[in-house]
Amino acid sequence: MRSPLAALGLALALLLPLAPTPALAATDVPRPVLRGNFADPAVERLGGGYVAFATGERAPRAWTRSRNGRWQRHGPALTRLPSWSRPGDIWAADVKRVRGWWVLYYSAPVRGLGPYGRCIGVARSRKALDGFTPVGGRPLVCPAYVKKVPTAEDPLLPRDPSLPRAGVIDPSLHVGEDGLQLLYKTDRIPSSIRTVPLDRSGTRVRPGATSVELYRYPGVVENPLLVQRPEGWVLLLSEGDYTRCTYQTIWLRSPTVTDWSTAESGVLLDRTTTGLCGPGGADLAGSRLFLHGWVCHGKPKPCASGFDWSKRVRQRAERAMYAARLGWVEGIPTVTGWLRR
Repeated sequence: MRSPLAALGLALALLLPLAPTPALAATDVPRPVLRGNFADPAVERLGGGYVAFATGERAPRAWTRSRNGRWQRHGPALTRLPSWSRPGDIWAADVKRVRGWWVLYYSAPVRGLGPYGRCIGVARSRKALDGFTPVGGRPLVCPAYVKKVPTAEDPLLPRDPSLPRAGVIDPSLHVGEDGLQLLYKTDRIPSSIRTVPLDRSGTRVRPGATSVELYRYPGVVENPLLVQRPEGWVLLLSEGDYTRCTYQTIWLRSPTVTDWSTAESGVLLDRTTTGLCGPGGADLAGSRLFLHGWVCHGKPKPCASGFDWSKRVRQRAERAMYAARLGWVEGIPTVTGWLRR
């Protein structure tokens, strides 16, 4: 666990201004590759193109036949919500191909945690564009204090009293040399990013395994994405209030995956460097980085800097999907170009 002083040091470092960046010309601001609402995209290669899953009712989907092709919407992924869930939208799913199956991880609303509390489930399908069926009769990850939900594969025991009782969100599967690791966030602040090893099917916690905390932050970080590079381990995270243009994508780099107390850090995507409003919810498919940003008034133009979705008519703003080319410089991620539509 990060010490309070180390956590405060990183929080201050992320708030310090970087070297001045020239203002972007209007012609340089990226345009969405998929207009309309498609937040928190989870993207995987499908044939010569891609398939993507988003936040929304039963995990909306879209796909493209080629790497630079036009995206088409395809309807929700889940055939139904799991039996332990209550009605509501799926948040920030992730998808991977595991042993001949397409496996979908998602956070679904549950009873007993207020209007927004969620736990993590898993579903699978033989084909990416067919229906995904929830696996099992209990969540994959859900805190033991959620009394109206069956005991999860990972119940987060023993409970840490310094974390809020708000459930878990933002599942993200890492496929590595040591097998499958599911990362996720305990909701609200302080933010805690945890990981738990899964079995070979990707649908159950590895027998005898328990989750551990990788990283803690006093503010909001979410949407974890873990990447192993020759120079070390990299965590991509969304940081800040997602309802504002100040939401951004940051990176951390550590020589070891188990200790992030001395990690280097920096900003990958923000308003200044991209011209976008709240570039976050990022996922990586090969060398392509997919993310969302707020657009307003039904046009593919980023919302103005003072935008705050929580105080506006919500139908006037939505999170469109963008795509960029991601490169690496000495183990540090950098955007080398944008895809345009």
